[in-house]
Amino acid sequence: MGGVTIDTTTAVLDSQQQVINGAWACGEVVGGIHGANRIGGNAVADIIIFGILAGGNAAAYAKR
Repeated sequence: MGGVTIDTTTAVLDSQQQVINGAWACGEVVGGIHGANRIGGNAVADIIIFGILAGGNAAAYAKR
């Protein structure tokens, strides 16, 4: 599983914990607590919620 760090909006963070504009992530590419749990008790909710959030953020960014 991955090691990309994200914030609560699914924005990808750089090594200084700053948002990388135009980059969102979810699922197995994400590290930390979100990437440490494969399909388990809360992982299914993570996949759905963070996937919808990341997709919505990317779509909104593309419309700008």
